[in-house]
Amino acid sequence: MPKLMAVVGGLIICAGLDLLWQSRNQIRFWLEAYTKFFLETWRRPAALRGVASMEEFLHRRASVEVILGFGLALIVGPLMLAVSLTFLLYPR
Repeated sequence: MPKLMAVVGGLIICAGLDLLWQSRNQIRFWLEAYTKFFLETWRRPAALRGVASMEEFLHRRASVEVILGFGLALIVGPLMLAVSLTFLLYPR
């Protein structure tokens, strides 16, 4: 069972990386929007005007692909690998 979880975790990481590769043109826009938002909140922490500029960011078609790709490649897949490694090292 732990080996199967490790294989599934590896496949999930590959699926997340594939989604990120398919939406690689959108990642630059994401990074620019995030840095713009971060710098705006750093300059004026009381007024979050950067949130209003995120509307375009959320309405892009590939934004779901990027979020899902990051989630699969950086959270779900490694979590499954860690759980399978825990089951292998501590069988009880």
